[in-house]
Amino acid sequence: MVPRIIIQRPSISSDDLGSHWEYASRDEREDAADARSVGAQHGEMRRRSQDSTFDVDGEQLWRARMSIDAEMELARGQRMKWWKVYAMHFLFMWNTRTYEYVSIFLVALAFPGSLTATSIRGMASTVSTMIFASAVGNWIDKSPSRLPNLLTTIGLNHVVIVASYICWLFWPVVAGRGDEAGGPSAGPFSNLAKGLLYTFILLLDVVHDLTAIANHLSVERDWVPVLVGPDTKYTLTEVNAVMVRLELVCKLIAPSMLPVIVKSFHSQTGWILLLTGLTVFLWAVEVQCARMISRENPELQVPKKLSNDFATGDLFGIQKPGVTTVAQKLYAVLYHDPAVRLRHYFSISIWPASISMALLQLTVLAYSSTLITYLFGIGFSLVAITLAQASGSIVSLSSTVITPFAVKFLRRRYARAARSDDDEAEDEENGEGKIARRVGFWGIASQFLCLIPVALVLWSLSPPQPSLATTTTTTTTTTTTTTSSSPPVPLSLSLSLLLFLSLSLSRLGHHACQLMVQQLGQVEIPMSQRSTFAGTETSFKALGSLGHYAATAVWSSSRPEDFRWLALGSVLVIGAATGLFGSWARRRPIVSGMSGGSGRERGQRYEGVAMEDVDGGGGGYGGGGGDGYGEYHHRG
Repeated sequence: MVPRIIIQRPSISSDDLGSHWEYASRDEREDAADARSVGAQHGEMRRRSQDSTFDVDGEQLWRARMSIDAEMELARGQRMKWWKVYAMHFLFMWNTRTYEYVSIFLVALAFPGSLTATSIRGMASTVSTMIFASAVGNWIDKSPSRLPNLLTTIGLNHVVIVASYICWLFWPVVAGRGDEAGGPSAGPFSNLAKGLLYTFILLLDVVHDLTAIANHLSVERDWVPVLVGPDTKYTLTEVNAVMVRLELVCKLIAPSMLPVIVKSFHSQTGWILLLTGLTVFLWAVEVQCARMISRENPELQVPKKLSNDFATGDLFGIQKPGVTTVAQKLYAVLYHDPAVRLRHYFSISIWPASISMALLQLTVLAYSSTLITYLFGIGFSLVAITLAQASGSIVSLSSTVITPFAVKFLRRRYARAARSDDDEAEDEENGEGKIARRVGFWGIASQFLCLIPVALVLWSLSPPQPSLATTTTTTTTTTTTTTSSSPPVPLSLSLSLLLFLSLSLSRLGHHACQLMVQQLGQVEIPMSQRSTFAGTETSFKALGSLGHYAATAVWSSSRPEDFRWLALGSVLVIGAATGLFGSWARRRPIVSGMSGGSGRERGQRYEGVAMEDVDGGGGGYGGGGGDGYGEYHHRG
């Protein structure tokens, strides 16, 4: 046995590595080579791992950057889309408000000594709206395409405006007086030519009002709910508020531009021609905006899903006779179809809220011509009334900002409650419906509370009953009896401030309620029936306006002291509207439906209600699928 001798090799430095390597055995050399190979492999793997990590981090960074760019591009596209919608709506409303004011001004110039022509024009406009508004809405619902509808309303509206301006250009010739002639004139039907021309102008005014209603319904109930889809950050509340804000701005500013235009010309012909050219220009711009919006949003190009034709009346038990004669056609147009649309209106679950808004048209407690005329009569100055109107306009505009903020606040509350309490999950499903109802009730209730002091102040400021002060002077020849009224009640600064402050604050709640009812009509009604319902609602509002002027003519035209009773009646009507809205708002958001002639009600997810539509095989309202575009989306 050979003994093993272990010799410990001393440590060497790198300088001695070469000499040491000469004495190393072959095994040691192979082991060292293997170690170097393994080390090289580990180094290569480590380098590749670092390069791979760098590649992964770079790819993630690139993807994040692309995602941010895509989101910014999408947000930019959404902003541009709504800017185009707002521009189209603003231009249409500007032209409409300008024409309405110009028409009143031209009628006043043509008949300076009488209010007959103005009264006839107002009555014709109101009655035509009351009769035909629901038919206009039904026409929009029955049309399968959205763009042709809107272009038709824009075109007809501007055509009748241009035609009306041309008629007024020929009016001095027909009336037999010069362009600058003044003084009182005969009535609108004093001769055949004048009567025919004024009748044609009235017809144009009626067509203008109906096309304006059609445009409003088409944009508000047909375009906007589709454009506010799940892929946009803009909610219906925000969009509706902006559009109402634009309408208020046009209503305030457009009439104030007319005096500037009139003073810039020496003749009536000049500024009428300018307005005619401006109308044609705005027509072209609005058409271009509408085409761009439709082209850039494919959802607007999808054919609408039409409902079962409820105008046949079968679902309501009304049989429509065969239309073969003129008499039967008149029966269908004048009675059958309006009756069916009326019954359809009351079959929709939100009709109490709609009727509440129509009842508000009865009140005289607003900055209307009725109240302003009365305030002038009892001694208020033009400056005071103008400042009060300005404050009311500011409050109305602020309502379009406060209302969306209130909706967002309540939405966050519902979202937090749903996350913290499992029992609230079911309530959160209908949270949006509850929010709209709650804000709407707050609005109409605050309007009612604000108008109570207004009615009390007007009651105290109304002139007392006329007293008979008889003074008898006896002479040799005469006896004189003099009748005089008591002096008017002196105007107190505190009462005046209370009157105008409360009246202006009431506009905050009025527009908040109006926005919420509009939103409910865009969501809780099947898409194929929204415009019909809104048209019938417009008819009821026109009926309320007609009742407003009729009551004013009956009770306060000859005895101004009776205006206090109109103020009291207005408060009672608004109180009734508040009670009706409140009792309805307490109920759970539902979808009304009909199947086989019987009503049925079932709870639904609120944001799913908008997608419910009439299915051809379902045979009932509220059944079937939808167009795939939701109206609401929750926000945390």
